[in-house]
Amino acid sequence: MYPILFTIGSARIASFSIFLILAWCVFSFVFWKSLRDEAVLEERIFDLTFYGTIAALVAARAWYIISHWSIFSSALIKIPALWVAPGLSLMAGIIGALIVVMVLSKRMKLRLGLVLDGIGVAFSGALIVGSVGSFLDGGMVGRAASVPWAVRYIGLPELRHPYQLYMLGVLVLILVIVGVVSERAKRVKWPLGSAGLTFFILWSLGIFALEFTREPDVYWYRISADQWIALLLFFGTMSVWYRYAGGKFVVANFMRGARGAMMRLVQKMYAR
Repeated sequence: MYPILFTIGSARIASFSIFLILAWCVFSFVFWKSLRDEAVLEERIFDLTFYGTIAALVAARAWYIISHWSIFSSALIKIPALWVAPGLSLMAGIIGALIVVMVLSKRMKLRLGLVLDGIGVAFSGALIVGSVGSFLDGGMVGRAASVPWAVRYIGLPELRHPYQLYMLGVLVLILVIVGVVSERAKRVKWPLGSAGLTFFILWSLGIFALEFTREPDVYWYRISADQWIALLLFFGTMSVWYRYAGGKFVVANFMRGARGAMMRLVQKMYAR
């Protein structure tokens, strides 16, 4: 762990802060390029990025406050004071940004699938950078483990799962899959939004699974708060895919094929 990247006089520059800024820069550039290549006006891209960032910060802080209310209930002044009581929820921030960007896109009469594809590709790269910063910071602690690749977090005696490195590997895999889906979608004319929906489906599943290797401090009915958000994101994304991105036709074709295979199997059994 390397929580303090460097110092300037009495000021200490945190690793996570630097990598969070870098992650935002990666997202902004990739999102801008994705929409710019589709002839979206730059002022609209700027508005989506700006208001999405504000929404992400507000939602991330709000959810952290709600899920850790015991920290703030005795002193409400801590709510805006990130330097006194730091804490943000990545999952809530991304969902908040996604909602605002989708609403603004509709008002700007932009194709939602186009914007969603840009978000999916941009988030894939940005979260990889953020995971590196999170690992250096050591704020998200893995569960105690005896695996050969276990690491030691600052202030904790046991060796633990390197949760952030697991997430880094999952995000690299998701980035590759989203890139392949994006290129194939353009080549074979899949519905707009296919790449973006692929990212959110895989990422929500990855978050849910990897939470079992982390030591969350907030549980609701035996699973963590982030796992509840991951489930909400997964089922919401699947419903959008089913209704607007050709999912109903994929499911119908699959059911038709499964029914045909079952009938052929039954016919073979009776023929014997």
